[in-house]
Amino acid sequence: MKILALSDKVMPYVYTSTSRERFADIDLIVGCGDLPARYLEFIVSQLNVPLVYVPGNHDPDEYVVPGGVNIDGKVKLVAGALVAGLGGSRRYKTEGRHQYSGMEMRFRTAGLLAALTGKRILHRRRLDIFVTHAPPLGIHDEEDLTHTGFEAFHDVLKVAHPALMLHGHVHVPRNIVDMQTERYGCRIMNVYPSKVVVYDQLGE
Repeated sequence: MKILALSDKVMPYVYTSTSRERFADIDLIVGCGDLPARYLEFIVSQLNVPLVYVPGNHDPDEYVVPGGVNIDGKVKLVAGALVAGLGGSRRYKTEGRHQYSGMEMRFRTAGLLAALTGKRILHRRRLDIFVTHAPPLGIHDEEDLTHTGFEAFHDVLKVAHPALMLHGHVHVPRNIVDMQTERYGCRIMNVYPSKVVVYDQLGE
């Protein structure tokens, strides 16, 4: 399957009437946070394929994208892929719903892993895609608090064994910084600001 993954920045070549032709072979849209709802809604209307998304730290407290599936803290079977998500970033200011301490994210991760256990038994398969806004600690993150990753995400990678993890949040120049890392048998990708990802392990 082909995935159009997006995060943190509205891209003119995506937010255009020609996107239907440009991305005609896309099977799934993934929003990794910090994107206007109208942007994702427009892309769904153009491509007419499923959208899953998580909120970023700059998204409104009540973040809803018409036509999309919010997978923050949830596990869903979408477009033939078993997908789980955890939105938000490290808490760096007092206001804002989509910010968490390390301990708070550990609790959220524990809840997600519990839900995953049931879903994996039900569907008799591994987790295909783990979608987050922030990266895992020590992978694609930065030293400032805002862009420090979550250690708890390593638990998901080690326990649920997703084949692919997609995140955003960290703004890096593509031609300078490595955007992809292999860890625990998972391909971890920073998709900022957009990336077409080929996923060929569906249903394994």
